[in-house]
Amino acid sequence: MTLRKLFAATAVAAALFAIPASASAAVIQPGSSIESNGAYCTLAWILDGPGGPYAATAAHCVESEGDVVNLSTMSLGSVVERIGTVALRGDPDTDGRDYSIIRIDPAVAGQLNPALAGHPNIPTGVSRNYAKGNLMQFSGHGVATDATAPTQQQRVGVLNAIDGGHHDILGAVTPGDSGGPVGNISDGNTAFGIVDTVGVGVNTGALSVVTAGEGGANLDFVLQDAAAHGLGGLTLRTVG
Repeated sequence: MTLRKLFAATAVAAALFAIPASASAAVIQPGSSIESNGAYCTLAWILDGPGGPYAATAAHCVESEGDVVNLSTMSLGSVVERIGTVALRGDPDTDGRDYSIIRIDPAVAGQLNPALAGHPNIPTGVSRNYAKGNLMQFSGHGVATDATAPTQQQRVGVLNAIDGGHHDILGAVTPGDSGGPVGNISDGNTAFGIVDTVGVGVNTGALSVVTAGEGGANLDFVLQDAAAHGLGGLTLRTVG
């Protein structure tokens, strides 16, 4: 076989066994790890609307509108690819307004999956019938839970309090989970909120009890507040 024929055969074989770019591209979904300006957080819900698609995260995960947001391998990991820019940033010092809306780049829009990572049946819609005691599903990249898929995706908390557009949940979340999705299992596997704060508290009453908790923005409030600040018409992209 001549060298020319050998090269031609090799090229044909490579073409036959090559993996299409779309097949090997990383999935972008609620619970994915993201990076912006050196800060690692988690992506929340996928949204549609004028100029979209969009995705949400926490305001404190980005510095300003126009910032580039990247997909990353894990908390404190490495950048995979650019996914978009910040279209709207709330005020992280105001309860309920610690959220950001990311405009997804057209080049990666085909990689979007609205399902909560590890939970293909969430979200079915926006949670509006929530109450104290509801079971809440987390999926994200906290630095203490990022080692395995189960510890990333199978953490359940309990809704402890609601204050306007803000909530408090008893559950295991750590830095890196910020910006991530909170699903409401008790309300039909709906999208409830966005992780804003994480921490540990001590109840110093008759019994001293250490509790882990999350505070965050309610998604129904976020959609209303975004409309009030110039980004209206946003709707949740659901599964099914």
